[in-house]
Amino acid sequence: MKKMVVIFALTGLLIGCGKSEPNVDIETYDKVNQLFGINYVQVKVKAISDEVTVEDIIVNRGNCKIENKNIFNGKPILPKQLKFGESVSVSFSGPCEAAQVDVVTNNGSWTVSY
Repeated sequence: MKKMVVIFALTGLLIGCGKSEPNVDIETYDKVNQLFGINYVQVKVKAISDEVTVEDIIVNRGNCKIENKNIFNGKPILPKQLKFGESVSVSFSGPCEAAQVDVVTNNGSWTVSY
């Protein structure tokens, strides 16, 4: 069974390096690969403004490696333009557990620490 920790980053938990109001919601899941028993991280970013481009997602200051390729077509997942309510999910290879997640958008950067 997978270990899942869900953290919803609310406006008050986000530290913006740009605009004062975040334009995304960030959800972080700490998971376990069932085959190898290795911890990894999945990050889901949802647009809460009319249009936003997610340019990069950084976990643990770059110490967790992003898996930025679509497994079906081999194309990069990021950058990804989102409309209100749309989301993008990216996994980070293990072993990795999230302590800090930075999301870089075209309207600023947002950081969530755990």
